[in-house]
Amino acid sequence: MPSIVQERDVHLLFDSKQPRKDATPNGTNAGTNGSGHRDDFHDDDAFHHLPKPQQNILLLHGPRQKYSLHTTGQIPELRASREILVQVVAIGLNPVDWKGPDYNFGLPNFPWINGRDFAGIVVKTGKDTQRVKAGDVVFGPSTDYRDVRKAAYQEYLVTNDFNVARLPSHLSVNAGAALGVAFISALLALGISLGLNFANVKEGPVGPDLWTVARESSRELIPDDVQDEVYEGITEEERPLSGDWFAIWGASSNTGRAALQLAKSSGLKVIAVADVVRHGSSLLDLGADLLVDRQDPSRAVEIIRSVTKGRLKFALDTVGQETASYLQEALQRANDGGDRAHLVGLTGLPQMKLPTIKYHSIPIKIFHHAPVVGERAVSWLEELLVAKTLSPPEVVIAQGGLEGINQALDRLRDGSISGKRLVVPIELSVHKTEVVSNGITNGVGNLTAPIGSIEYADKLNSEPSRIKFAYWVPNVSGGLVISKIKQRTKWDLDSNAGYAQTAERYGFEYALTQIRFMAGYGADNQHESVSFSQAILHHTERLIVMAALLPGPWNPAVAAKQIASIDNYSKGRIAVNVVSGWFKQEFTSIGQWWLDHAERYRRSREFIACLRGIWTEDQFTFKGDFYQFHDYPLKPKPVTKPGRPWPEIFQGGNSIDARENAAAGSDYYFMNGNTLDGFQTQIADVKERAKQHGREGQVKFAVNGFVIARETEEEAIRVLQEIQGKANKEAVEAFGEAVKNAGASTANKTGMWANSRFDDLVQYNDGFKTKLIGTPEQIVDRILLIKSLGVEILLVAFLHYDDDIRHFGKEVLSRVRELEAQGRGKDEAFEIRLTGDVYRARSKEVES
Repeated sequence: MPSIVQERDVHLLFDSKQPRKDATPNGTNAGTNGSGHRDDFHDDDAFHHLPKPQQNILLLHGPRQKYSLHTTGQIPELRASREILVQVVAIGLNPVDWKGPDYNFGLPNFPWINGRDFAGIVVKTGKDTQRVKAGDVVFGPSTDYRDVRKAAYQEYLVTNDFNVARLPSHLSVNAGAALGVAFISALLALGISLGLNFANVKEGPVGPDLWTVARESSRELIPDDVQDEVYEGITEEERPLSGDWFAIWGASSNTGRAALQLAKSSGLKVIAVADVVRHGSSLLDLGADLLVDRQDPSRAVEIIRSVTKGRLKFALDTVGQETASYLQEALQRANDGGDRAHLVGLTGLPQMKLPTIKYHSIPIKIFHHAPVVGERAVSWLEELLVAKTLSPPEVVIAQGGLEGINQALDRLRDGSISGKRLVVPIELSVHKTEVVSNGITNGVGNLTAPIGSIEYADKLNSEPSRIKFAYWVPNVSGGLVISKIKQRTKWDLDSNAGYAQTAERYGFEYALTQIRFMAGYGADNQHESVSFSQAILHHTERLIVMAALLPGPWNPAVAAKQIASIDNYSKGRIAVNVVSGWFKQEFTSIGQWWLDHAERYRRSREFIACLRGIWTEDQFTFKGDFYQFHDYPLKPKPVTKPGRPWPEIFQGGNSIDARENAAAGSDYYFMNGNTLDGFQTQIADVKERAKQHGREGQVKFAVNGFVIARETEEEAIRVLQEIQGKANKEAVEAFGEAVKNAGASTANKTGMWANSRFDDLVQYNDGFKTKLIGTPEQIVDRILLIKSLGVEILLVAFLHYDDDIRHFGKEVLSRVRELEAQGRGKDEAFEIRLTGDVYRARSKEVES
């Protein structure tokens, strides 16, 4: 076998005149739609008459070799009336993608194209296509692996309209690419091999009785090698009933997770065998009735037999021959003429068979050979996803497109991906013939402006209901963590002007400057907040900058005058963040009275009332305990904009005093990092207090978070551990002592930092607690959960501002916009089911 594939060989892969190994005796191709002949297509199908364009494909030249990229592959042609052409947008990777080449199975000949899971856009349809149309975003599995036209490792593939599901608006394309093979395998294993009747679903959309549907199909459509499984498998009398036990060995696998959910939906009691430490919590959330740890197989078998009293009848193994043998032990029963047990093996079955057990292999071919089976399967899949009664697997993104698949598969080989799906996005392109146009650029629909431009940002932020992004301005030295780790973050104006310009061109809408009068927690140098904000505004075009104000040093008359003037200079792009203060030495060093916690917040409440009054009233009068005004006229007033009668007023704090201030007068209430329950409690409390003040719906919410986005979650956690491990111990401890004047000084200990530990204080606004640490895909999901709680602005900080602002904009912010356009971030219950676990308890990595 030559090391390089000749271009002639590439063309032969798709040449319809070449015989195939699965050709029928009459020379036609089997496995398209059962018709066994080539059909005509729509007369208006202009693509059919254009010169044949070329595509990129990933070829395998021989066993135990790496895949290689070829740029001159032919785009495959349709051969049957219900076939469709799909432009691939994302590819889901499966273990068989590396096991096949490594162990030389499932590969009819070489060169070959592999790949089982895909998501993409329909660009061409056959004349009898019923379910989909050009432009639909679809996903599905390539189960007809002998037909290279249907393999996923290429820019365009052919499939049947009855083998794809349309992607609901709330799911990303990457999530779709992770679903196909796992769901269909689980569905056929349960629905045909074990005969589970999905028409008996207790909650959610009612499914098909695939056991009956398959048996009523014409035998001519069912391949010979699966007819025994379909027609001679489990009998009507043996089919599972609601309340029966069902065991899954390898329940944390994607097929195992799908099978768990399907079994529970039909009333089975599910035993999940997995690594309980790593996956137990998520499996319980999916409905598992019993968790059994896989680490001690003999003990696992004993537990299963004990719980089921030795009468387990139904089991699925997703791992291999050895673990299937363990399930065989759990199913074993006396040969007394009683009911048989049934064992389905996804990848293998025990060598030694027992007479009391019926062994099953999943009849995967029926999915693409029998249109009625395929159509009933994908139609129900669509319904389950729309109803949100099926949780898709967690996705890990691997970059690099087709060329990056080899490296991504190595991550599957070494076992670093567990319980998740590795998905490779494919960069979309338009060929010279311009036969394909999908309107997707940089992950956001209809976004054609150059990425990293003002026009790009304007289009990115055009949806009114979007979550908005802000970043902490590093106008003090030392970066945004109290650590000796190297930080590529600078505090001078020139660097910050560059950060601001990058931020606003990648979709950030706000920035927050910090206020300091003296060194604290390692910030030895501090630029003043208001003047620094003004300087940044002069270097930007869209960014709104929040200047921090500290009542006490600032008189509200001076602050109102400063901000109103800057607002006019910047055409309405200044806002304020009113800080009540926690650093006692900062006040006493400059001769300011140090008030207790409640009094500081009472002063801030008057301060906010004065700002609003000065900015909006022609002559402002106020008689308070801290401030008095007598017919004070401010001119010019700040710029008035629709929905913004004055510069927005932000105010933070977790205490009851802070919440009361927000409810009474602030526009935005800032929250530090917290647990899911903590966020929900704060938001509900402030909303109720605002209602009591006659300001229902007038207070908005913002959350602080520190972002560590890396290619893998493990890498992100390592960075976090290094930040905390290299913490500036003296500075953190000094900070910890200083903030005892904040939340810990309140009567009910509910304020800021009241419950923060040493590791939390390393990021000085509890940013680690917001859990924006992981892959971009994980961070996106967590942001959408935060949005669903009612948060409108996410304030973030980074380790390396030189690189991370741009990276966040490209890899995270744009994906948030893509998923928002599909409906994500609106359904709180759905987002909590998908992502909420990470906020309910501290992760072990952070605890360690």
